Amino acid sequence: MSKHKNKNCYPRYNKLGEIISYRFFYSGKDFYTGELKQYTKTWKVPKGLTNKEIEIERKKVEFEFYKECEKKSLGTYIQENNITFGEFSKQWLERILKRNEDSYSYYVQAENSLKIINQYFGNYLLKQISPLMIQKFYDYLCDRTYIKETITVKKSIEELITKNNLNKTQTAEDCGINRLTLRIASKIGNQVSLETARSISRYFNVPLTQYFNVEKKEVKYSKATNSGIRTILVVILGEAKRQQLIEHNYASKDYTRAITGTTKQKEIFNEEESKEFVRAVLNETDLKRKTVFALLIFLGLRKGEICGLSWEDIDFNKNTLTVNHNTLYYKQFGIVTKKPKTKTSNRTITLPNQLVVILKEYKQWYEEQKQNYGDLWAYTNYLFLQDNGKIINPCTINSWLKKFNIKNGLKPIPPHSLRHTCITMQLNARIPIKVVSTRAGHSNEKITLGIYTHTLQSQDIQAAEIYNNYLLTF
Repeated sequence: MSKHKNKNCYPRYNKLGEIISYRFFYSGKDFYTGELKQYTKTWKVPKGLTNKEIEIERKKVEFEFYKECEKKSLGTYIQENNITFGEFSKQWLERILKRNEDSYSYYVQAENSLKIINQYFGNYLLKQISPLMIQKFYDYLCDRTYIKETITVKKSIEELITKNNLNKTQTAEDCGINRLTLRIASKIGNQVSLETARSISRYFNVPLTQYFNVEKKEVKYSKATNSGIRTILVVILGEAKRQQLIEHNYASKDYTRAITGTTKQKEIFNEEESKEFVRAVLNETDLKRKTVFALLIFLGLRKGEICGLSWEDIDFNKNTLTVNHNTLYYKQFGIVTKKPKTKTSNRTITLPNQLVVILKEYKQWYEEQKQNYGDLWAYTNYLFLQDNGKIINPCTINSWLKKFNIKNGLKPIPPHSLRHTCITMQLNARIPIKVVSTRAGHSNEKITLGIYTHTLQSQDIQAAEIYNNYLLTF
């Protein structure tokens, strides 16, 4: 048999001069990099075929190989597989921390999202998932609801105070709240926390619903929550496509309608409430909590950034604070300290004078405690520690702030809302947005603009009025 002359197909002979295999070549490209790539395949000639039968089979194999290579170059090739979405997503999830050992937050987000996604797709084969199925899943996400509970004053407790001839200041103290909170809870229509309502009802030994109206409202999940789940599904199917297990990523925007959901307004302190919060912080007797709250309102630090601070990060000569660690708590991993959220989150900030005073006061107290606790505190330099010398759990800040706000009659907002409050108040104080963005650790001003549009819009209205008055002053 003569040698094959096709330059993309080379035969291999044995010692008897018989063709025992063919080597096929195809010059294409890598779909994901766009770079040129040569694909190869070896076909062993089955025994017992005539030369004519070998040639017929060779052409079939070569043709199928070329078709396969064309699909790989176009990104449309699919390997034969019977893997389910649940199996593939589990493998994908396990690789997250192998690729980046600091990706705890992403891992937890993905794990929580997959609890919902796998209820829908877990038992389906990857190749069975269609655009219609995914759109129905997105519709389900957007229609999901949960129960939101609000507590408002239905009947004033003033009558109980008067009837029992009680001192209001002492009553508030006995209830575990302050005088201002008691006053808020005495006015019909005011909204209070569930803890406040329970404390007052328990003290007066009356049913909670006698003086407070408990409203349970069914609300939809936020667009941000739904979009986060969608992103995980898009990423997983994108990985399946890269591995050539599916031809198309049907979760992408090319095949589905946009995600919807409610847009939650950021609950923050207004200017008056912010000043009230600062006054309460300055009067706080617990120095550790006082310092934490001051860092929240004066610098707008994330609670993880606060827990990750060490004394090396404070420069009292230059009055600066450097953020270079982020401490987070995960149920699966416990307390983890790692690098900040983004590169720009690693930053050095000039301290306001009042915060310098608070930090110096806390430093003095800290050194005294270090002497008292001895070896427990000897091998760490974190600002905020538990009594056993271990780093504080960031969730503790939530608990502290919740009790602090209730005690001082303030809105029950979480620590991250104080970050939003801090940034909003800086913008209200006419601090340039570039400066605010840098101090907040945002990667650019566009992020700050996007998050705090409401504040900038109100400034735009004020600017129009100021400029109008300026031009009309003759």
